[in-house]
Amino acid sequence: MRSPRVAIVSDTLDDTNGVAIGLRRLAAAANRAGHSVQLIGGAFKTAIDLRTAVGGAARPGEPDLAIDVRDDVVRIPAALSASLPIYPDMVWSVPELPPLVAYLSKHADLVQVSTPGPMGLAGMIAGKMLGLPVIAQYHTEVAEYAARMSGLPMLGAIVGPIVGWFYKQAELCLAPSEAVVQRLTSLGIAPDRICRVRRGVDLSLFDPGRRDRSLYAAHGGGPIALYVGRLSREKNLETLLAAWTIVHRTHPHARLCVVGEGPQRHAVKGPGVIDLGPAFGPELAALFASADVFAFPSETETFGNVVVEAAASGLPSVVASAGAAHEHVLDGETGDVVDGKDPAAFAAAMVRQFDDPLRRARMSAASRSHALGYDLAHAVSATMDIYRGVAGGRALEAAS
Repeated sequence: MRSPRVAIVSDTLDDTNGVAIGLRRLAAAANRAGHSVQLIGGAFKTAIDLRTAVGGAARPGEPDLAIDVRDDVVRIPAALSASLPIYPDMVWSVPELPPLVAYLSKHADLVQVSTPGPMGLAGMIAGKMLGLPVIAQYHTEVAEYAARMSGLPMLGAIVGPIVGWFYKQAELCLAPSEAVVQRLTSLGIAPDRICRVRRGVDLSLFDPGRRDRSLYAAHGGGPIALYVGRLSREKNLETLLAAWTIVHRTHPHARLCVVGEGPQRHAVKGPGVIDLGPAFGPELAALFASADVFAFPSETETFGNVVVEAAASGLPSVVASAGAAHEHVLDGETGDVVDGKDPAAFAAAMVRQFDDPLRRARMSAASRSHALGYDLAHAVSATMDIYRGVAGGRALEAAS
């Protein structure tokens, strides 16, 4: 059976986060392997009329297909756009439904929605209107994010059932981690409608061979702890900074190098804290490979791309025991898993990495070995098998 043409609809394809990076990585690798996976997102402010992308100019009575195609993303015109009050730098677009329906009718056999926002909801509606199978991947702890970013736990309790309703509409829910399986179950999704999906990283990009200690030379010759990720409240940066204050008292020459962007970037500061800004591709891979320990306190991960990237780079990690990030760390073998709410425990784990180079070297080798199980090509193949299974099952239904 041939692979179905898959349209992945998401609200967040232009942000620097694990959802966008993971989806772009999947689509690029799948298309290189000869499959058809198209990303669909909200439009840029200035749309480009590319009617030829959907089969020619609109005829009388048909919707105006002014679809913007850039950066390998099909962008649906926005009826309106607005930033989130609790996350001002994130702009969500409410798409015009007719162009989305018209595009999917010509170019998709299966729709995957990847965020329960306006684009995801529109993708769900459009897919069902067309009679296409619709599946959903759980990428983000939306309710937990809402509670943490707003500082209002009650908001999380309100958002949770809405998220649950969204995922219940899908024929199948994809879970990238055991933590997500448990979350979907808690939202009332039946176990037979939850499927674990593999994720992978580029093992040729993230490689210990890229180690170049001169990258950190300008910041002194001491040990380096590295954080890579969004700089936002939901990443539990308070624990990281409090832990680093403890570390710095006994290791004043050590440095905490922070790579990322986000609304809390201005607050990530302190003795020995170095703001490196965002980094991507070979530059990011070299920063991973050249550090001594990866420090990642987030308790809201649904997978944790950066933890696997660190491991692939031969970098031991210190991660929080809540969320999904710890699922990629063999405690005591490839890193340390600690209570993300305990700065002292987090600090002690980083110090132990700094002070025991033999242990760190063993963990470095074990990390790379463990990461080999996250080969991107294998992940893409497994994901396409899931797509074929869903599309094939629907075809058999229709034929019976």
